[in-house]
Amino acid sequence: MINKSRLSRSSVTLLAFCLLLPAAPIFCDELGEDRICKPELLDCSAIELGNAGIFRWTCNHDQPGGEGFFIVFIRPSGTYVLLKVPKGRKVFEFTPDVAGSWRWMVINTHPDRTKPDVESSPGYFQVMRAEGDKK
Repeated sequence: MINKSRLSRSSVTLLAFCLLLPAAPIFCDELGEDRICKPELLDCSAIELGNAGIFRWTCNHDQPGGEGFFIVFIRPSGTYVLLKVPKGRKVFEFTPDVAGSWRWMVINTHPDRTKPDVESSPGYFQVMRAEGDKK
């Protein structure tokens, strides 16, 4: 006859707790409980060189807003301008400095600096030279 040792209920519970505890952050992330909202860019119209454009975005209200936003404008040459958005705002005014096709995106910063920030998908806008500008 084989001698089987029995585990008490409390031992099994403790063992299960110890095995599942490290996986808890993974489950929280999958459920979205530890995530901040992903910015969704709103369309912007073409901008005449020398004039400001208005850039807007929204966030899913079911998820927290995060610590603040950064906005990135990427020039046609590939260089970029990174600007911090004043806290509580989801609109930004920007004056591009060169004509051409620009990209832009918004980064939502996580208040817990150990967690990743969330980036929007890129948006696009056109900057055109003013009528009569020969450059």
